[in-house]
Amino acid sequence: MINTSDFDINLVRIFVSIIDTGTLSAAAKHHGTTKSQVSKNLKKLESLLQTQLIRRSTRRLELTQQGEVLYQHGVGMLKEIEAARQEIQRLGAEPMGSVRLSVPTGLGELILQPMLIEFKKKYPQVNLQIMFSNRVNDLIESQIDVAVRVLSEPPKDYVAKKISDIAWRLCASPYYIRKNKADTENIEKLANMDYLCPSNKLYETLNLSSGKENLKIKMSPKLQSENFRFLLEAAKNDLGVVLLPNYVVEQDIVKGNLKVLFPELSIQSIDTTLYILTTPKPHLSSAAIKTLTLFLQEQLSFLFRH
Repeated sequence: MINTSDFDINLVRIFVSIIDTGTLSAAAKHHGTTKSQVSKNLKKLESLLQTQLIRRSTRRLELTQQGEVLYQHGVGMLKEIEAARQEIQRLGAEPMGSVRLSVPTGLGELILQPMLIEFKKKYPQVNLQIMFSNRVNDLIESQIDVAVRVLSEPPKDYVAKKISDIAWRLCASPYYIRKNKADTENIEKLANMDYLCPSNKLYETLNLSSGKENLKIKMSPKLQSENFRFLLEAAKNDLGVVLLPNYVVEQDIVKGNLKVLFPELSIQSIDTTLYILTTPKPHLSSAAIKTLTLFLQEQLSFLFRH
C-alpha cells in the first residue's frame, strides 16, 4: 500500500521535468541540482509508488504504462497548483478597477454610507460610482455591476446573495398617538389615521397577519416619498403613522421618539428580503466587483444579525 503521507509533489515535478526534457541531466539543470540527486528522487518516487516508472537505456528514457499514467496526472496537478498560486497572488494583490454600485435611497443613506466610506479607505485603488436610487431595475441596461436591493424575490437574470429578512413596522410619535387618541389595539381604526408610506401603490394596502388570521386594510396615504429618511422625520414630527423597514426606525423606537403600533402583527405582501445582486458575467474589473460584493455581504450580514 502506498504511504501518501510521505508523498511529495516536488517528486512529481521532477519526474515531469525528466520526461519533458528527455534526460536526467537536463532535468537536473532545469531544477538547479545534480544528476545524481534527480536519479535519487526518481528512485524515491518509484519506491513510494511501488512500481517502475521509467525504463532506462543508454540512448533514451521510455515510460512504463504506470509512468504514462503518472505523467498525465502529474502535468494536470502541476497546472492546477500553478493556477491556484496565481489566484492566491491575485487575491493578495490590491483590487483595482471601476465598479458601478446601485443602492436604495433609504438603505444607502441610513446604513450603507459609512460602510462605503470604509470600503473606499480600505481599497483606494477601486473607483466607485454609487447611485442612490430606488428606480434602477435593469442592471445590464443601466450598466450596474453590483446592486443592493430589498425584494420579495430576486430576479432570475442575476446572481443573488441573500443577506437577511427585513421586517416592516407601523410607527407613530407618542404625541401623535395621544393627540389623535390612536387606538393601538383596535386595528379597524388604523384606516382613519394619517398614513405615511413609500411612493408605491404596493404600500397603500396593508396585509396584516397575526399568525392565525389575515387582515387587509385599504389605506389613504396623506404623505408619500421614496426618501425613507424624510418619512422618518415626518413621523417624528407628529404627522402620522408611518410604514418603514425596521432598520430605519429601530433607533428612534429605542430612544422613545417613535412607538410601534400593533407589534404583534406582521406585515405581508411587500418586499421583505435584502439581496446583493450581480450580473452573471462581470466585466474585466471582476476582482474589484468580487471584493466589493464580499465586503458588503460581510458588513451587512453582521449588522442585520446583531
